[in-house]
Formats: sequence, C-alpha cells, structure tokens
Amino acid sequence: MRRLPIYLLLDVSESMVGANLRHLQQGLARLIATLRTDPHALESVFLSTIVFAGKARTLTPLTELALFYPPRLPAGSGTSLGAALEHLMDELDRNIVAGSAERKGDWRPVVYLMTDGKPTDDIEPALKRWHAKYAQRVTLVAIGIGAHAALAVLHRLTENVLSLDVNGEEDFKRFVDWVSRSVAAQSRSVATAGGGVNLAKLDDGIMRKIGALENAGTVDEDLVVLTGRCQTNALPYLMKYERNLHHLGQGGLDMKVDLYNLTGVFAMEQDYDELSDARALLRTVNTDALVGSPGCPHCGNPIGFAMCGCGQIMCIRGEGPATCPGCGKACNFTAGDGEGFDVARSRG
Repeated sequence: MRRLPIYLLLDVSESMVGANLRHLQQGLARLIATLRTDPHALESVFLSTIVFAGKARTLTPLTELALFYPPRLPAGSGTSLGAALEHLMDELDRNIVAGSAERKGDWRPVVYLMTDGKPTDDIEPALKRWHAKYAQRVTLVAIGIGAHAALAVLHRLTENVLSLDVNGEEDFKRFVDWVSRSVAAQSRSVATAGGGVNLAKLDDGIMRKIGALENAGTVDEDLVVLTGRCQTNALPYLMKYERNLHHLGQGGLDMKVDLYNLTGVFAMEQDYDELSDARALLRTVNTDALVGSPGCPHCGNPIGFAMCGCGQIMCIRGEGPATCPGCGKACNFTAGDGEGFDVARSRG
C-alpha cells in the first residue's frame, strides 16, 4: 500500500496559548473524526504531528489514519521556525519511503504549517536546506493565524500561503473542515489519477491566499508575554498582554503611548520548559506599560505578579516572607512605591 504522508507542523508558542491553542486541540479531534468517514483517506492517509515553540518535537510519528489518536498539545516559549523546519526535514529523511525499480514509494508528502507569530531564531540555514532538497518534492501549505503572523517569512518557504482570520470557535471549525476537505481531496487524487496535490476551495469568509510579499505585512511589538512560577508547586504560568495604543492630549499636543492590556493568565505544565527556548531573555518591558495584574492560576494566590531579586516572577499571598520558586531564596515582600520596574519578556 502506498502511503500519503500528511504532516501537521503546529506552532505551540506562548502567543498561541489561550483560544488559538484550545481551538487547535479541538480541531485535531474534529479533523480525525471527519477524515475517518472518507474511505479513500482511510486507505492511504498517514498522519504525523510535530509541534514547535523554542524547540521542536514530534508528538506523533507517521501513523495510519485508523490508528491515529490526537495528542495533547503542549506549549513553550519562543517561535523557532528554523528549528521546526530542520526537525521536519529530518523526519522526512527518516520516514518517507522513496520509490525504486522494485517498489513504489510513498506519495508526495503534504505539510500543513500553522503559526500565529514571527520566528525567534535564524531561519536562513533551514530555508537554504529546504529549497535545495525538499521544496520540489514536498507540498507545503503555510497558514498564518491572525493579524500578527509573519506572512512574508512564510512566503519565502512556499507559494501556498494562506491568511486565517478567526473570531471564535465556529470560524476555527470552518477552517478545520477546509483542511479535512483538502486532505480528502488529496487522498482521492492519488487513488484515482496518481496526480498532484489538490486543495479545497478556500472559505473566503475566514481565509485568503497571499499572492505577493507586499501583501504580507507584519506587525511588531504587538504582544507581551511574561512567565511566572507558582510559589506552591513551582509550575509555570503565562500572563499575556496585547498592545493598545493610547493617545494622551495635553496643551495641544497629541502623544501616542504604547500600553499593553492584560488578556489572560494561563496555567502551564512542566513540559512547557521542555519546549521553551533556553537562551537568556534579553528583552524587557517596564511595568508602567502593563495594565492589569492577575492572580495565580495554579494555587489561587491573589497576586501573580511579584518579582524576586533574581528576576523570577512569582505568586504571593500578600506582604511578608515568601520563597522564590526560581532561585530558592527567601524573599520579603512589601507594598511598592508606585514606580515601575523592568521585567524580562518571554519570546512569544
């Protein structure tokens, strides 16, 4: 039996945490359930799931559709697209069966890359390797999720670049249904004609194809993500802030000030560290620019934004002694004097 390898290369960085990651998790289950109703897909489709944040990891190796079980999607710090591509190419080298005079190999692999941010590593070596060896024998469909995806970068990888604008669960279901129809069309295409790869008709309400680099603008400095640790169990949590431009008028002057509003706090598991970029965090943001301070999503401490002298953000009950879950040292917290201070930003 000739396999049709389908790779899902999924961004699970901090910027995806929240609704996007939840919808992606639900979408995986919906995708598998839909594909299992198609006899052509059941006969030929093999699926693999690769996730990336600061590092890349294979969650599910190539598995036939009937036996594929959607994995739990973790999260991590960073958006190392270069590392993700290197990992993908290594997987292709290990697992794709090439055709020969004695046997027919796998059908042309198809990769669905989904990301909502900008690369935080050097992608040039991976791009060079991709175009030298893989671009002509692998179909890559790159999907930028939301307004801040680096579409211009994706366009350097493939001509198949789509912009996805989702405003809720129903929109994401429509997107997953499009992926399902595309995979089903691909399985029918190879089964009947042995032809190339087909994509389903785009859902114009939520998707558009990016045809030129000038249409693929990016937005910088749109998100601040801070990583804290629970004082009780040392597990990480993320505080997400989104940019909101404020106009301050005084004396006839119009001043524009970037402030970041809290949009959510999210409990992470220990595997967050396993996928996170281990390089030091050099970028900072002043707390004066941050609006909102959450509690701890793990233990319920009312203050989730206290900082040890080592730079670790942690949760506390209030004023008084506490032990830093980062360095292990004893701290004594008192009410601040109202002045802002710099904190290290995660890579997003």
